[in-house]
Amino acid sequence: MATIDGVEIDVKKFWEDGFLTIRRLFPPEYFHELREKVCQSLKRRESTNSPATDCLGDPLLARFVYDPRLLAIARTLLGSHDIAYFGDSNYAVVGHGYEKGVHVGGWHRDNTDRSNLDAPDWKSRYSLIRFGLYLQNHGNKSGGLIVRRTSHNQILRGLKAHLYDRYLNTNVGDVGVWSMRIQHAGLGRCVRGMPWIGLGPYWQRTLPEFMQAPFGSEERAGFWISYALDDAHLQRHCEYLLGRTERLSMWRDSYYSDETLEACAAAGLKVVNMPERMRALLASGNAPQMHDSHYQLAH
Repeated sequence: MATIDGVEIDVKKFWEDGFLTIRRLFPPEYFHELREKVCQSLKRRESTNSPATDCLGDPLLARFVYDPRLLAIARTLLGSHDIAYFGDSNYAVVGHGYEKGVHVGGWHRDNTDRSNLDAPDWKSRYSLIRFGLYLQNHGNKSGGLIVRRTSHNQILRGLKAHLYDRYLNTNVGDVGVWSMRIQHAGLGRCVRGMPWIGLGPYWQRTLPEFMQAPFGSEERAGFWISYALDDAHLQRHCEYLLGRTERLSMWRDSYYSDETLEACAAAGLKVVNMPERMRALLASGNAPQMHDSHYQLAH
């Protein structure tokens, strides 16, 4: 057990379960400010009809990517001071692209090799992790993330797999962090009165509405950031991301200011400049075939 700024970080539990909920890491005011900046960024994008960029390239949000508390936890969980950011951060707001309880995220993983246990991702401990900051109450409300406990180390299928479903019932100021190899589903629901029990798409369709916790009245907003060790897993994942259509849209027009890069360096965060890599590939004429959804790299 490690302690950061008075907050306990159970490293052993993280690697056993594949995720961790960290309570009261931030004061509520921090989440209120982040929510305001997210909404400002969204309004600016809509008014200029511009694509989303990764958050380090957004002047309103860049400083949240290198927040010292998140970096300290990433270093503690990954067991190294040398961690990297690889252009993987974004946000979402309900009402802009999906509706509560309608467009439910399906079960998926975020790593490179998602179903083949003989592939490189599964040969050693996976060193890419993602933080989720849900900017409203999910302590007893639906709309947060569901994870499938231990699925970062095994493939779980069928009804038995639902016994491992857990809901990140975070309150304002709490942070979730999970292995990018874990199976999870966004915009989930939870059991009324037992909010730690997650309800994925199947159970949302099956259980009566009165058994499911309601969504909050506040518009749902979330902010996500990924970090990694600078190792073979990260190198392979960066190669994979360069073939994703949404990354082309995100990175083609994303630029990191000198001030931002200096702040990351001062915080001890290595920046893998994926926007620059994407633009270089496009300029060289050697950009890979683009895929709209997950695809498998050869190995």
